[in-house]
Amino acid sequence: MAPPPPPSELIADVTAEILLRLPPDEPEHLFRAALVCKPWLRILCDPAFLRRYLAFHGAPPVLGLLHRLQVLDGDPSPRFASTTSMPDFLHPGADGRRTRPLDCRHGRVLIHMLGDEDEDESAGYLVWNPVTGDRHAVPEPDIDWMSYTAAVFCTADGCDHLDCHDGPFRVAFVGSDATWDLIWASVYSSETGAWSTPVSLDNGRDFYVRPRRGALVGDEMYFTITRDTAIGKYDWGKNCLSVVKPPPPSTYYGWVALMTMVDGSLGLAGVEEHNLYQWSRKVNSEGAAEWALCRIIELETVMPMANLSNGACVVGSAEGVGVIFINTDAGLFTIELKSGQARKVDERGVCFSVLPYMSFYTPDRDALLSLARTL
Repeated sequence: MAPPPPPSELIADVTAEILLRLPPDEPEHLFRAALVCKPWLRILCDPAFLRRYLAFHGAPPVLGLLHRLQVLDGDPSPRFASTTSMPDFLHPGADGRRTRPLDCRHGRVLIHMLGDEDEDESAGYLVWNPVTGDRHAVPEPDIDWMSYTAAVFCTADGCDHLDCHDGPFRVAFVGSDATWDLIWASVYSSETGAWSTPVSLDNGRDFYVRPRRGALVGDEMYFTITRDTAIGKYDWGKNCLSVVKPPPPSTYYGWVALMTMVDGSLGLAGVEEHNLYQWSRKVNSEGAAEWALCRIIELETVMPMANLSNGACVVGSAEGVGVIFINTDAGLFTIELKSGQARKVDERGVCFSVLPYMSFYTPDRDALLSLARTL
């Protein structure tokens, strides 16, 4: 019979189990725990513990929010609004440059770096990692756009996207030209440093791409169009565009948020008559797709503090954690789909699309190990 492990190992195992349960949406707890003593510091610096921590908590937490306004409302102030006790990350536009946030995904933020107010020139795009501080410049695609949206995403082989801060990425761009007759799309690869050949779709006059955050499902980017609740699809793997039939009712009129569901399907959420509806698009083995209604939430029941008399609209979602963002005259609210609980997260504004930044924010291993040597 093998002898029992020494008490020190048992204590370390119990401590690790306790530290494993520190909430990731309050990273301050991890940093404070790392400074308690050397044994705790070693545990939190152990790569095996960090892997267990990510797997234990699953989807990354929301660390902060960026907003995108409607075109006529201009661009938002360059601020990364923290939703935790940690301070705001320093925004790339804090030096006074005009910026327009476009997407947050896989630990990265995509920002359009704009010229001065009197200039039409753009400095291109910036892929920014707030946690590590890494920045990658991306040039403009060779597309004449008037209204557009874009997405950034990790393309590392085998990545589970729980903690993908580095590695290759791509940027998918979709925009309507000045005539509003065509929708154009292209994808940028960080590995080649180039955009793909632009592809177009005849969209019909007076319809254009909504400047809102889209959704990624496999090699496909989905986005909304100003034609009732029409949905566009850009297959960046095949470099082709098409249109997807939306779910009923048409009274959502584009005020919807697209999202990736837990099962990997395309999801959609919209508000009609003070009710929140969530749909999922299922594709069978023969390639046929149908929309299925997943959930109905009565907003007046879960949001009695909000003023719904002038309506409410869905402006975003935090994928993987089941959170929907709803804008009302009383402010910006989140609704947890599982519990139905609502929480006010911002004051009344003109936010058109909420971009939640989701990532694990764990203590830097090298910095803490250097600190451990001085203790």
